[in-house]
Amino acid sequence: MREDDHHSTQVDQGAPEPFAVEPPLPNGTEIDGYVIDGILGKGGMGVVYSATHKVIGKRAAIKVLRTEVSQNPTTVERFIQEACAVNKIGHPNIIDIFDFGKLPDGRAYHLMDLMVGESLRMRLRRGPLHASEAASVIDEVASALIAAHDKGFIHRDLKPDNVYLIDQDGTWPLVKLLDFGLAKLMPEAGPAAFVTKTGVMLGTPEYMSPEQARGIGVDHRTDIYALGIVMFEVLTGERPFPSSGDAFMTLQYHAEETPPSLASLLPELPAEMVQLVEAMLAKEPAARPSLAAVRTVIKRLRVTQLPTRSIAGLEMASLSNPHIAAQLGYGPSMVGARAMPEELMETPPRRNTDSMTTMPARRSGTQPNSDPPRPTGPKFIPATTPPYGGSAAGLAQVGQNHTSTRLGVAPPPAQFPPTQVRKTGATPKPSPSSRKLWLVVILLAIAAGIAVALVLTGDL
Repeated sequence: MREDDHHSTQVDQGAPEPFAVEPPLPNGTEIDGYVIDGILGKGGMGVVYSATHKVIGKRAAIKVLRTEVSQNPTTVERFIQEACAVNKIGHPNIIDIFDFGKLPDGRAYHLMDLMVGESLRMRLRRGPLHASEAASVIDEVASALIAAHDKGFIHRDLKPDNVYLIDQDGTWPLVKLLDFGLAKLMPEAGPAAFVTKTGVMLGTPEYMSPEQARGIGVDHRTDIYALGIVMFEVLTGERPFPSSGDAFMTLQYHAEETPPSLASLLPELPAEMVQLVEAMLAKEPAARPSLAAVRTVIKRLRVTQLPTRSIAGLEMASLSNPHIAAQLGYGPSMVGARAMPEELMETPPRRNTDSMTTMPARRSGTQPNSDPPRPTGPKFIPATTPPYGGSAAGLAQVGQNHTSTRLGVAPPPAQFPPTQVRKTGATPKPSPSSRKLWLVVILLAIAAGIAVALVLTGDL
């Protein structure tokens, strides 16, 4: 299903001893009615296998902890906690874990969804996401986090390694949020799921919030900060505070340093998206927007300023392959700046074998764009002043006062063209077509009268 995170999820004073090499379970091994038929990924915590139910044929993934890990009561407790959390939340953007158990040798395992795709981390190795795809990913992750927070859970380890992308035809990938092993119940939701040892901080330093770095209490706003880091990374391909090799130095950056300006790195990104990321990365939790506000702004941007999937596919093709752009008559400078040419919109789409996007076929006679493709990023429609004034406080209110539409903003009143009022008693002038009709009728009447007169005079 995925390779385990190559970043540490535990920052401790002492480095753990490396695990001994453990032979994988052979194909044909049966676990809880499922027969293993392959290995999906390996990591420091364990191995993920693919399997098929021997009776009903259901496909599943089985995550089996290593023997050394399974002997650690705290780790096993978190493993169980993950299964409990995802089942209590129950959301389409969160992976489903439907069974838990232990092998005869004591190793703990999960039975969960088998997903075909790749982690967001693996996707980022090929470069940053297009702004439209980034918006889609962040929107679905925010939806999953809202559901988790509503059930009292804080994820606390949000990062690209824990976001999985499942490919879908004709639209952006379906997002699944993984790894609730560090999830913590909010104080108002009841007792904490587990107690952290003194001197140990749980999480990944590159994505930890300032309050996590300072070792003070955390709440759901910690996940909003981490989501801002992820959004910065998927747009630029880099984290605002890259790893320094020293975990505690990285935490100090999050606690004290100002992140680099997203606008300077991506000057053509809509200003409203830049303001959103900056607000999510606020040092003070109270200054960060709510997740509902994050989704509201993203939905508005996707409708008003970000190109659709097909347009984004054209842009990425034009940036990576100028020959394709010339064939389509579509250059990178056109994307987001004006509508797709009419000749491209009238023809049915065809599958592009070089990418996953659906691209329109070029009509004969279309002239290639004379502008040479630019090596820079996409050009977007200039952003207008956001309704919240660009402040974090205003962002937090978006989506709470107006909910009559899916964007959280009431639709504008319908505008109709003014009608021309006719004066009382005025007779409308007949149209030219009406006058011709009346002329034909009169001529026919005259001809009929002449025929009747001839009959009466006996000239038949």
